[in-house]
Amino acid sequence: MAMSLKEFKGKFREKLLEIHWKQWCTLGVASHIPPEKYWIIDLEALSVSTLVLGLQDKRLLAGCIEWLIKNREWVNSSRFKRISKIFMRPFPASNEPLITQGVLNMATDTIKKFKPVSIKYRDSNVSEEMMLRDYKKVFDAFRIRDIVKQPEILKSISLLQLSLRGYFGVGTRAEIFLYLLGENGGNSLSISREVYCDQKNIYRILEKWTETGLITKINRNYSLREKEKWLGIWRLKKKYGYLNWVKTFMLLDQLAKAISTPPWSEETYPLSSLFRDLFKDVLAIGQSLNIQVPEPASYEGALYFEPFAVTILKILERLREI
Repeated sequence: MAMSLKEFKGKFREKLLEIHWKQWCTLGVASHIPPEKYWIIDLEALSVSTLVLGLQDKRLLAGCIEWLIKNREWVNSSRFKRISKIFMRPFPASNEPLITQGVLNMATDTIKKFKPVSIKYRDSNVSEEMMLRDYKKVFDAFRIRDIVKQPEILKSISLLQLSLRGYFGVGTRAEIFLYLLGENGGNSLSISREVYCDQKNIYRILEKWTETGLITKINRNYSLREKEKWLGIWRLKKKYGYLNWVKTFMLLDQLAKAISTPPWSEETYPLSSLFRDLFKDVLAIGQSLNIQVPEPASYEGALYFEPFAVTILKILERLREI
């Protein structure tokens, strides 16, 4: 039986929100959904994505805000800002951002002050002003509900990022080391594009680590020396759940916005066109998860909807159940 647009939208939202809940549960937010046990959680990527999806699940957003209030010392604020800017870029299909600076200001003020905020609208676009009003209602109603506990870092491999921040400090060093543990290495530019930190700072750190013998440098590419020993120290298998969550959440949040916005939410033909535009991004994620993505050229018009939609759900299932 062919998949309907309504069925796809329902399953997509359910699975995407469950992925977020699993990760927040691992971080210490109370939930009936079981915690993440495989994928390494990216705190800043998860936080920004949760803000994007906040109006679809206000309990999830409230849990995120309460966690950030009680555990803000774990947050890399400069990295949070850098990642937020990526999500504020205009969404190609609608030429609107997934989230606005005004919404981020509200979230930041709520976390810092923990009280309802009064903020002037900075966005001239009517739809963005409506977004701000909707979010303001949520933030004005926010109250501490004591649904958050301290993250149990030593009990979950998925909290490796926090563990490394405890070891190296909350900063660029922890992000570089996490990347070198999960990937084969790279130069300062390629690493900066993966960890979302300043390239010059990354270069200086890599050079210092090369001098101390922690890493090796061959043709401007840096890699971790004695990687298997480090994996053993951090209780990791040779291949573990490292994923670029910024790119992954960015893609999935774009799709979440599309299926909530006409005409993509109403007809399979415009949604199929969007699927074609996102093919390369989905292909990259599919390859990292060993999931085959159907080629757009093999399907005419709206016929591309079903095979691509099925693939997206497979990706969500892989991210949700491993």
